[in-house]
Parts: sequence; structure tokens; C-alpha cells
Amino acid sequence: MLGGSVWISFLRNGLGAGLMMTVFMLLEHPAASWRKMVTSCILFWLLATTGFSFWYIVDDDSFIRFAGLLSIPVVGIFCIWIGRDRLYLSLYKLTLAFYLLSVTVFLGIDLSRLWFGGSICADIMIRVVLMAVIVFLLVTKIRKKFLDGVDYLREEMDWFSAVTLLLSVLTASMVAFWPGSHDFSMLHIGRVAILLFMTGLIQYMVFHLYLHRGKERRYRTEHELIEMNGQLIRHQLELMNQSKEEGSEEKRGKRFCENETMDRLLSAYKSLAEKERIQVDMYVRTATNFAMREIDLAAVLVCTFENAIRGCIESNSSKPQIYLSVIQKGKKIVILCRNTCASNIKMKDGMPEHGIGEWAGSSGVMKVLSFYHGEADFSVENGMFTVRILLNLLNAQQVIS
Repeated sequence: MLGGSVWISFLRNGLGAGLMMTVFMLLEHPAASWRKMVTSCILFWLLATTGFSFWYIVDDDSFIRFAGLLSIPVVGIFCIWIGRDRLYLSLYKLTLAFYLLSVTVFLGIDLSRLWFGGSICADIMIRVVLMAVIVFLLVTKIRKKFLDGVDYLREEMDWFSAVTLLLSVLTASMVAFWPGSHDFSMLHIGRVAILLFMTGLIQYMVFHLYLHRGKERRYRTEHELIEMNGQLIRHQLELMNQSKEEGSEEKRGKRFCENETMDRLLSAYKSLAEKERIQVDMYVRTATNFAMREIDLAAVLVCTFENAIRGCIESNSSKPQIYLSVIQKGKKIVILCRNTCASNIKMKDGMPEHGIGEWAGSSGVMKVLSFYHGEADFSVENGMFTVRILLNLLNAQQVIS
């Protein structure tokens, strides 16, 4: 280390803590309001920076040995507390933040010794420039790609991936910065550079591995949706055959909307519900064509109607009923479905618990919601189960792709 006064220590610690929190938050959808988040970050930054600087005053030798490694749990606990992602994904972001901090510390110290005679000011300036470059690249090149794939990572990352990342980063950091290995030489610089490069490569490979796994799961889900659509088509064929026997035009009734796919879906399931003696009321107001893949539209409507019919049957009510509305508002589709349900449905984490009242097919619908950046809300009140679904429509190019 290049040493320096307590104020230099305070500045270095502040830069390090600030970089770690900035990297973590740029890759995070904050759970609290932005004002609360920023206020909490500033207070924690002051507290952590002051505490580490005081440690440096009291015992600079132990500070040099352990401060870098201890920054992971200290900053990590705070970031996990203020964030909303699962533990494994939070650990990934923390190891990435600590890795980038390690790179800036290594380059700040050794480039200062290599080119500027070990100048403390040069060390600080190199760190500031590197941190600015890192934040710029995160904002312009990395953040969007990361957040677009965060649903895949959130589902796929596990303890194995988290432990692998932690061990790789900690091993590289201990070898690179443990006292006794800081004799200034090109051999030392080359060794540390190779370690940091390999650690960064592991970070990159883990990210793309779990992103690929998540996309494969998405493809499997779409295959399940195709099979579900096939089941719907078989239902429609049965109804068509029945309609021919009983008088198809009279049986068909009025159209619910101008969109052919949606109209056939709603007509088929209204007939299925009425065969179970369920009263069905529907209100549909959409454009003839809108930017949503038919397979996704089918998945949401089929799942919603299937669960509503099942809920009515399980309620054992003498007058079961379903109310469904599908409304397009600009670039959004709002689906509201209320149905008679059993009295013993319990909610857990915003979803019906397994068993009676379980929302079958919810995983497929959640995938569709993720694709369209949508939301879903479930509730039970006065013997009625209610689901609200919001979908953000795509542009034409996204539907084609």
C-alpha cells in the first residue's frame, strides 16, 4: 500500500464503498423509493467510511490485511437489505462489485508506482478515472442487458454459482493484496493481472451460463404453451362438431370482439363454462390487431378461463359466475377476471397456496408477463377470486422476432 494520512484513508475508503454500492444499485430494481434509497446509501456510506478510516488510525497493519475482504460482508449486508433480489443474484452482484473494486485498487497502486513514483495523488486520480469509466460502461453498455436477463438469472442462479463466484473473487483478492506480496516488480504485476483476468472471465462465464439456461427454460415453457394451445384447438373442434349437430349459427351467438383469435378463445370457453352451468359475463374492448403474439394471448386467456371454471366448480355454489373484461388502453392490455371460489383459499406471497385454489399454469403466465414487462395481482374477497393482469404491448418488430 502507498500509505497516507487519515484523510487519504478516508478518501480511499469512501471511493471504494461508493463504487461497490453504485455497481450494486445500477444492477438493481430498488425495493424502496429512490429518495429513501439514496438517503440510506449516503448515511451508510458515511458510517462505513468513517468506521474503516478509524480502523486504519487504530491499527493500520490489520486494516491492510483484512479491510478489503471485510468490505464484502459489510457492504453486502446493507445492499441485500435495501435490494429486492434473491440472495444468489445479490451475491453475484456483490462479487462483481468487489471484483471491480479490486481492479481499481490494483491498477491505482501499481500504475502509480510504475509511472508516477508511488505518488498518492496519482493513485487517487487513477482510481477516480477508472471508477468513472466503470460507471459509464455500466450505464451505457451493461445495465440494460443485465436487467433484460435478470429474470433468467433470478430463477436459475443457485448456491453453486454463488459459492463459485465468491471463492474465485476471494482467492484472487487474497493473492493479489495480502501483505508480503507487494514487492514492486513486473513479475508481481503480471501475476496479479492474470489472476484478476481469470476471475473476471469466471464472472463473465457464469453470467452467460445462467442466462443461457434461463433462455432454454423459456423455450421449454413456450413449448408447453404450444401444447396448451393445441388442447384449446381440440376443445374448439369438439364444439364445432357439436354446433353442426345442433345448428352452428344459432349456437355460435354474437362475436365478443373483432380480433379473431381472442373471439374464438372466448367463445370456446364461454361454451365450456355454460356446460358446467356457470353464468358468464364478458366485456371486451380491443383493436382488431395489436402487437402481441397469438401464443402468448392464448396462454393468458386459456389459463385465466380454465382457473375460473375450476374455481366455480370447486366452490360448490348453486349460482357460480364468471366475469371477464379485456380492455386495451393505448399500448396496454388490462385483463380482469372474477369468479366464484371456495371459502378456504389462502394466499401466500400474493399467490393462491397449493391445493384448493392453486392457480394452475401460473408459471407459463408469469413467463408471458415477464416477456411483456407486465404485472399480475390476485385477491380473494366475499367468495370471489379476482385476478388482474396488465400487459405492455410490443412493437411490430418484437412480435416478428
